[in-house]
Amino acid sequence: MKETEMMMEQLILQIKRTNEYNQYQNLLERVKSQEELYRRIGEYRRRSLTMQVYAGDDFIQENNMLQKEFLDLQNNGLAGEFFAAEHQYCTMIKRLQNQFLEGVQLDTSFLEE
Repeated sequence: MKETEMMMEQLILQIKRTNEYNQYQNLLERVKSQEELYRRIGEYRRRSLTMQVYAGDDFIQENNMLQKEFLDLQNNGLAGEFFAAEHQYCTMIKRLQNQFLEGVQLDTSFLEE
């Protein structure tokens, strides 16, 4: 197990060297320095994630209402940069996760049903 843990530490170090990770962290620190913006982004992210997890028949309408409520974030350059960086970072992590699950042949087909 020690070897596996060392390999994981190495992977984490490599991830921390990526542009995606560093851009996300940099923008996160900039956003955190503006308390109100950070609070609004956090609220939007929480509500958006909850809505996606518990999506109902009126998802599109709820999403449109959420977008209108947080229109100020769409018009804020720093918020837009942060959301783009977060998306790229999460996409990279998702690709790594998928590659890992396929490589170790863990059956996740039950998730598709």
